[in-house]
Amino acid sequence: MEKLPRELIDAILQQCVALGPRNNVLGLRLVCRAFDRFLKQFACRTLALEFSRLSKNSPRRQPDIDALQTIGYHCKSMYIDLMVLRDELEVEFLSTIFDRIPSMKQFVQTLQREYCMSPASFTTIDYRDTLETILFNCQFVSSLRLNLPFQLVGHRCNAATMILANTFSAFSRRPEDSAPLKSLVLENVSDQAVVDLWTNPSDVLAIMRAILHLEHLVLSFRRHEVDPARVAFYGTCIWDLIRNADVLQTLCLSGTDDDRPPRGLKQTKAWNMTIDEWRARALPAPQIVLPCLTALELKRVEITPTVLRRAARNFGCTLRELYLNEVYLKAEQGRNLNEDSRQILWVGLPNQRPSLEDDWVAMTVRESCPHLQICRASFLGYDLYTRDDLPPSPASSSPEFDFIDPCGLGRTVAQRFVEVVLGYDQPPQPDGTPVCYLPTLESNDYLLMETRPRLYAPRVTEYDVNAYQTAVRNTTSRWQRSIDGVFPNCNSGTLEELHYIAETACQGMNEIQRQRNEHLGQAEEGVEDDAVDGGNGAGAGGGTLAENLLNLNLPEAED
Repeated sequence: MEKLPRELIDAILQQCVALGPRNNVLGLRLVCRAFDRFLKQFACRTLALEFSRLSKNSPRRQPDIDALQTIGYHCKSMYIDLMVLRDELEVEFLSTIFDRIPSMKQFVQTLQREYCMSPASFTTIDYRDTLETILFNCQFVSSLRLNLPFQLVGHRCNAATMILANTFSAFSRRPEDSAPLKSLVLENVSDQAVVDLWTNPSDVLAIMRAILHLEHLVLSFRRHEVDPARVAFYGTCIWDLIRNADVLQTLCLSGTDDDRPPRGLKQTKAWNMTIDEWRARALPAPQIVLPCLTALELKRVEITPTVLRRAARNFGCTLRELYLNEVYLKAEQGRNLNEDSRQILWVGLPNQRPSLEDDWVAMTVRESCPHLQICRASFLGYDLYTRDDLPPSPASSSPEFDFIDPCGLGRTVAQRFVEVVLGYDQPPQPDGTPVCYLPTLESNDYLLMETRPRLYAPRVTEYDVNAYQTAVRNTTSRWQRSIDGVFPNCNSGTLEELHYIAETACQGMNEIQRQRNEHLGQAEEGVEDDAVDGGNGAGAGGGTLAENLLNLNLPEAED
């Protein structure tokens, strides 16, 4: 080994780091001192803290604080994964519906004993003390990814709120000479947790201190509130929270409520859902200005035209990059309201000036973001709500919107949106008629003279966000995959445990459904049984559980 040039050894080890995974690199540290000296800076860059390392009931040993005195200098990021942590309300609900299923008694007891916070497992005080001790020994930590508990049934999760509050508390109380938090990834943040934190003054102060120097924020959220007043208050809270990151440069907002394959059009009828509940699903419009924001990504969210209009107006002076991935533009349709489905459009109609009542998003973004250099989009669709006062159409057909490429090239809405936002010349229509997209106000017609020539058919990386972020670069959400920029964030054990919990609970639901069907069969023969009513509640719980399981959005294990 000592006969090999140092440069060659470093190159070999650098390739080992690039190939990963992290556990293999940790093993290579034991080969010799040269290997350990080179690899320690990479292998120890991220400190992982998961549920099994915190729980006293786990066979895994708890964090060795003394070891941090030797490797703490190399720690630059933290990955805290508590997705398997169960909330007491969730376990109580399962205990109630499984009360008449003897085979599920041990399962519920296991959840209560091993997966809930308690003195026998760990408490919020234990969690905060452990985190504060780690941060005291790892003062160069500047990046954090926190996976909050993923709730399978029910809506309210007090455990997630307490974990989030104590995490911010620990980071706000770090030693003064510690590195400031620069990158933050929060997974599975519920709207109720945000409201609970932002109405507690001590939590607000902790959050403000913790994110004062934050530059990059990735936030994946879950929505439960449907009451208009609560929804509006949540919108105020979430944007007030973000506003306290004074020097925020990149922001990624990702929804996790619907993980089904993307589609061009989602339709909701008035008899399926109330208008308030439908509107509650939209991303709240920003009421703030972020003076340093240069890149914005929206992913798997539903938005109203107001959201993009305000975002473009409030962030447009500094925004350089915009990424839209699986974003649905919400549109209402009723009597004397958007009857021709042309009032709210991603791109708009060619060679027509929109009226003041129209919301054609592409040109609005172009007008408001004069410094935008990069725009990429994938799977732009519509979320249409049909009111019950809509006059019946002569023939049943899907709304047209602007799905059809007027130039006859078969371009998607996303590709045409990107081209219009960036000001590319449009190809002519099949009959040779020139195509251009007009702004709402004639005073902005100067934009029609400031276009980019279309010299060739754009490559997929020049308009598709997924292709661009995979093949070129990802400035907004790369921390979701790797918080330290070296190794992927991967915890296959969490995924396996969540699937075990969900599948076992589903087995109990199926048993309840089987018993319910038997009772229903007896009732048809004139035999009444009080357990039928309990089966109805269990069936509803089983449906919710199955739906939440299908919506799991976890990182897959890397090869």
